[in-house]
Amino acid sequence: RDGEGLAYGNLGVAYDNLGDFKQAIDYHKQALSIAKELEQRDGERCAYGNLGNAYQGLGDFEQAIAYHNHSLTIAKELGKRDGEGSAYGNLGNAYQGLGDFDKAIEYNQKALSIAKELAQRDGEGIANGNLGNAYQGLGDLKQAIDYHKQALTIARELEQKKEEGHAWYCLGNDFELSGDLHEALNYYRLSVDVYNEVRSLLQSEDTWKIS
Repeated sequence: RDGEGLAYGNLGVAYDNLGDFKQAIDYHKQALSIAKELEQRDGERCAYGNLGNAYQGLGDFEQAIAYHNHSLTIAKELGKRDGEGSAYGNLGNAYQGLGDFDKAIEYNQKALSIAKELAQRDGEGIANGNLGNAYQGLGDLKQAIDYHKQALTIARELEQKKEEGHAWYCLGNDFELSGDLHEALNYYRLSVDVYNEVRSLLQSEDTWKIS
């Protein structure tokens, strides 16, 4: 039953990646049911988080928030700071989807704080990018630029080309919205350059082909 639960969870994630969120939800619910049956609280936490992400993919942000809150509660109960940070980030994204940018900022700030505490540079980069998007949604483009630049710095430090290309693109959006079209064009061109580098990897690296 333990292995069955893991398999259901993995199938759910695979269907998430295909964009078949309804099928993903079916598998994640079976994983959740088995985790409850076996009293595996961390398994429950993971299943709730996966369900939240799947509902987010469907655009049902309120249901996503409910599941992410369940995941957060268990993470706190188990003292799993990384799980807590992940739940805060997921909640931030869900509130962003609802257009509640203040809430998105609140939760992404918490995710950023935990990522710094745990020295998780990858998590810091994600949280900075999400904060940039939330401030962009609020129309605070100065703050958006600051956070997107921090996301860019971390992506380059970690040599994450896809994330670097996305950060350049977000900065292009920031400058376009602020009316500085010349600067926006520069950032968009840099984004294209990096994505072209990524495309070249498709010829040689299976991980990029899969992605």
